Order: sequence, then structure tokens, then C-alpha cells
Amino acid sequence: MAQAVLQTTTEKLDKDRVKLRVEAPESALDDALTTVYKRWAEEIKVPGFRKGKVPRQVIDSRVGPEVIRDEALREALPDLYLEALRSEGLEAIAPPEIEVVAFETGSPIVFEATIDLRPEVTIPDLQSLEVAAPPKDVTDEDIDEQLERLRDRFAELETVSREARRADHVLIDLKGYKHEELVEGASAPDFLYEIGSQTGPPRLDAELEGNKAGAILKFTDEVHIHGPDEPENDHSSREEISFTVLLKEVKTKRLPDLDDGFAKTVGEFDTLDELKADLRERLAEVKEGFVQQQARQNALEALVDASDLEPPDKLVEAEFEHRLQHFKDDLSQAGVTIEDYGQQVQLTELEIRRDIRSQAARSVTAELLLEEIARTQQIEVSEDDLSREVALVAAQAQVDPQEVARNLVESGRVRALAADIIRRKALDYVLEAVTVTERNP
Repeated sequence: MAQAVLQTTTEKLDKDRVKLRVEAPESALDDALTTVYKRWAEEIKVPGFRKGKVPRQVIDSRVGPEVIRDEALREALPDLYLEALRSEGLEAIAPPEIEVVAFETGSPIVFEATIDLRPEVTIPDLQSLEVAAPPKDVTDEDIDEQLERLRDRFAELETVSREARRADHVLIDLKGYKHEELVEGASAPDFLYEIGSQTGPPRLDAELEGNKAGAILKFTDEVHIHGPDEPENDHSSREEISFTVLLKEVKTKRLPDLDDGFAKTVGEFDTLDELKADLRERLAEVKEGFVQQQARQNALEALVDASDLEPPDKLVEAEFEHRLQHFKDDLSQAGVTIEDYGQQVQLTELEIRRDIRSQAARSVTAELLLEEIARTQQIEVSEDDLSREVALVAAQAQVDPQEVARNLVESGRVRALAADIIRRKALDYVLEAVTVTERNP
């Protein structure tokens, strides 16, 4: 579009909200009119004229000149709006509310745009911020905990004659009946079940505890039996089933001794000391990554806490709606409504929404602060940065990096990816500037 000479004025409505009035000459529509007429010439069918060659006057007679002008205005408005923003030096943070004030043939075009502006952001004194991070040294207790996990993984089940206890494994014949008819989805012969796992009927764990092999248990429970066409997370209907359980064996875990033989079983280690040294090295790497991640998160929280920035309502509302929908989707996949979740955590829906809105406000504040830091420190994204990010995403998804890059371009998400990288770099800068202290475990 040929750049039009615009007349612009602004009126402050609120702290970060203005009304921009724009007057553009009628000639500002010329390029848009050409585009619209060309589009109609391709679409309209008129006897005697080839596709794409229908004259303007014929299109006007068929469609109506006002319809064409209205379309041209819609075509031209985005560019006129952006040009007006540049001329006034304004930076909008959300789509504007545009009202066309005057649009008469032979007269200038006048429209008003109500705009939410990026607020003025003051960065707190980063060097005065103190951030706590967990210790990164690997302790003997850490090694002992990992060894116990390995022992549990390599444990063997042995049959015992005592009563069944929590964490025992039991071999059972589980049969579910409805009106004396065996229910296939509620029955399992020779079922090895871990007491306390809560993977069977709700009452099964309590019924099994305290009983020995040979016991026959009978109880009634409400369960959901999934039909062949029902998703497994559909908990909308539950049925009362009568269960009979034959407790055939009680098994307990026999943990291997912590000795050189155990080290050889776990991997290519000749001694237990070699296994411990390997665990210490691996844990040091894991802890280093965890401590770094925790320090970054705490630094961001400290940055937000130290700021007096009030995030714009429009950005907070958009982030709130996004988070709320994501939260509802997660609940839906688990077969839970927001009301059900509220009962579980003893919160009302209003309190849940309030928490999500508070998180949204902090998230928007954090983004604005990091973007301002990136701006003042002239942090930029290079081609290498984008390539590394694409390679990382591709590796995680196990797809071709070129496919990831193509999808980013086609979906228009390259700028969003670049913004994420800039914010991460800005947070790196914050972490370098603040004082990080080790928190007692």
C-alpha cells in the first residue's frame, strides 16, 4: 500500500489506555480498492468476460459500489492503524477497538482506535535481591535413598503365611457380579495385586488387609465399567457390583543385601563402592540441573515481588482465560469437573478462579519485566539461538528439525519462539545479577 499522509491525535483515557483519532485521505483506499476489485473479478461470473477480466463498473453493477468500498476499508484499516501507531510512537499490547467515524465518498476517512498501551516498566535494583536455592552437594543420605530405591527395584517376591499388609503383593481371583451374572470388566483370575495401589475396586485394599491365604472375601462396591466405545476417563456413570475375592497367596518383597554381589546385579560394577561412586556422579548432575532451575524460578519470583508494576487488565484477562481453559481441559482428560476438583481441594469455584487469575497476573508481570530487561540490555535472538531451539524441540518430539521449522513458519509461531528465547536470556541476566544463597535443607 502506498503510504498515506495521516493526521493523528491522541486522547489519554486511563493510565495505559488512549484513544487514537486518525484522519486519512480518500486516496488511502486506492491500493485496497485494487485488491478488492481483483478478488471480485476472479470470483464473479459474468457472460462475455473471462475470469479475472471483469471491469470495475460491471462489478459495481453486480455487487454494489458501497459493498466494494466497505471491503476496501476493512482491507486498508490494519495498515492505516499501524502507520498511525508509528507516527504517534505508540506501542499497543492488544488488538484495538476501532470505530469508523466518517466514511463518505469524496471525503477523508476518519476512525478512532481505543488502544491498551504497554505500561512504563521500572526494573527493581537486581543487585539488592537475594535468592535462596537448595544445596547442590550430594549427601550420604542421598546415596542411601538411591540405593534403597535400587534394592526395591531388584527385590524378589516371596510367599509368606502371615496376614496381608499394605505394600504386600497378593495373588487373587477377582470376580464381579451384577444380578448373579459375571461382569467381564470387573473380573480377573490370578491377579497379582499390590495392596495400597488403589488400582482395583475402591474397597479392595481395605478388604484384603489383615487376611491370610485361603480367605474368601465378599463385598459390594460402586465402580465404572467401561464399554467398548467409552473413553477410560469417563466417570459419569457408576454401577453397583458384588465382588467375590479368593485370596490365594500373600507375597512380600525380599530386598537384596547391599554388597558387591548386588552391585554386579545392578550393572557393570565390581564392588558396592564403585556403584556408590557412580550414583554420586549421576546425582551431582541431576542436582546441578535442579538447583539451577530452582534458582531461576526463585529469581523470577523475587523480581516480581520487588516490582510495583500493575499488569494491564487486558493482558491479565487473556492469560487468565488461557490458563482456565487449559486447567479445565486437564480436568476433563482425568474425567473430573471443576466442581469435583473444588470439592477435593476444599475450594469454591470462585476461589479456584481467583487463584488462577492471581497466577495469570504474576505471569504477565514477569513477562513485562523480562521484556524490559531484554530491551535495556539489548538482548537479541540470533539464528543460532533459533536453530538450537528447533533442534531441541525436534529431539524431544523425535521428528526432523526441518519439519519443526516448517511448522513454526506455517503457524506463524517463529516470533513467539523468539520472544520465549529473549525472556530466557533476560532471566539469565537476572540470575547473574542477584545474590544466590544456599538454603538449608
